[in-house]
Amino acid sequence: MGRFLIVDDHPLMRGAVRSSLELLGEAVRTEQAGTLADALRLIGTGGRFDLVVLDLNLPDTVATSGLETLRNRFPGMAVLVVSAVFDAPIVDRCLAAGASGFLPKTASPERLAAAIRTIEAGSVYLPPELAAQAERNWASRTLERAGLGTDIRRLGLTERQWDVLTLILLGQPNKVIGRHLHLAEGTVKVHVSAVLRALGVRNRTQAVLAANRLGLRLPD
Repeated sequence: MGRFLIVDDHPLMRGAVRSSLELLGEAVRTEQAGTLADALRLIGTGGRFDLVVLDLNLPDTVATSGLETLRNRFPGMAVLVVSAVFDAPIVDRCLAAGASGFLPKTASPERLAAAIRTIEAGSVYLPPELAAQAERNWASRTLERAGLGTDIRRLGLTERQWDVLTLILLGQPNKVIGRHLHLAEGTVKVHVSAVLRALGVRNRTQAVLAANRLGLRLPD
């Protein structure tokens, strides 16, 4: 990654993030915006950015609305959220809105570099102290929506494969599965293959049919 857009209404915070990014190498280029409107204008006129570093609390946004707008208008663009609010519920909302990562504003330059490396590798970055809880919360809600019971455990699947099967039954593509489970897309493909083997099927459509035969209730 080499071209970054820093979106924060505090000039000092933008400067701190810029300084941290410039430590990544001479090829790094940064641009700055103080509002979501300015960011949209820069993206619209300045071409593609490798990563947007986005503050959630902007003058023209509410909660995750800025993130949602960016993801809707530029779905292929990675967005790393930074926020002074640092708890599992807001992380969950950011993941659901399509964030590629989440950092507290108190994070060190080393943490920022680790987040960028993770995102560049195709995975989602979360602070270690929140990653496990955020993943458990998200998986629990997904399983509840799908109405899946203990029958899945009888298939001999691991916990991770269980999560992948749940998302297959919800119709999610590999890229979305990877984003929610913090896995590289190649790793997701490996788990999908294992799930299909466990069900004795060759593709996702057959997997849904097999789930029906097992009596697993799919989401409405």
